[in-house]
Amino acid sequence: MEKITLFVSVKNREETIEKCIRSLIGVEWPQKKILIVDNMSTDRTYEILKKFGSQIELRRVEGNLSEVFNWALSCIDTKYVLVTDSDCVVDKNWAKELLLPFEKDLGIVATAGFCGTPKDVSLLQKLIGIELEQRFKNFPEFISRAPTMNLCLKTDVARAVGFDKDFVFQAFEADFGYRLTKYGKIEYNPKALVWHYHRSTLLGFFMQQKDYARWAVSLIYKHKIRALADHITTFDMFLQLFVFFLLLFSVCLILINFSFYYPFFFCLLILLVLYFQNIFKINPGLNYYPAVFGLFLLRTIAWAIGVFEGVLKTGIQLSARILRG
Repeated sequence: MEKITLFVSVKNREETIEKCIRSLIGVEWPQKKILIVDNMSTDRTYEILKKFGSQIELRRVEGNLSEVFNWALSCIDTKYVLVTDSDCVVDKNWAKELLLPFEKDLGIVATAGFCGTPKDVSLLQKLIGIELEQRFKNFPEFISRAPTMNLCLKTDVARAVGFDKDFVFQAFEADFGYRLTKYGKIEYNPKALVWHYHRSTLLGFFMQQKDYARWAVSLIYKHKIRALADHITTFDMFLQLFVFFLLLFSVCLILINFSFYYPFFFCLLILLVLYFQNIFKINPGLNYYPAVFGLFLLRTIAWAIGVFEGVLKTGIQLSARILRG
């Protein structure tokens, strides 16, 4: 069997990093190397990592996520690299399931798996997980991108594609995935299991979603309509945001002339239908309906603010380029 590299980039994850590393050590594969890159953590993360000694290969690298990933790819000498995040725990059969598709299809350059939610989480984390898991359950066999929570790459292809240092946050993995598929297919195997510790506070969730949307503007500018909606950011989610913007516009019209309250109530009704349609789809249990509704509304507001920030940022960057000639 091929020797493989299990890779994690981490920064300030003292709450979850030990669980993550222990799960990687427990992965069943004859020959594996565990490469952990600490991105200059300022909490106890690095001290926790040092306790594992020779069980892991530990490095410290400064830079954004794209730069850290590119550095790691330049060092990895195995044919395959399996990637997860520092707030994840992987299944013992994770490597076997991610590597299985490569044996049957030479056109595959990457594989990805299912991301679930651990049992030892808060109600908020459980609700975030229920909605996210529903999306993962509907992934097609071949996908255009995958989160770094659960990803296996052919190292040489990944190195050739590279991560764009101008993209950070989750946009860096989406951009990478879109460009990676020019070289071959990404196959989704739902039996390759990873459990992800989601944001534990409403503020943390809000800021995460706002940053998603802010960087999504740059992603759409680069990849056009392909980045508007896919198997991860679904068309339903995009539609909720679009109707929310129409709702805000109708509020502005009401301030000018109260007779415009009809469009406002129409947009509000459509938005409510979209929310409850999604809630019925994920079926979290009747007791959780109000909480999930609130979570959807919070996400939409965060996305709206993020899109505004992203458009402003992109506009400033484009103006600066034009002025430079």
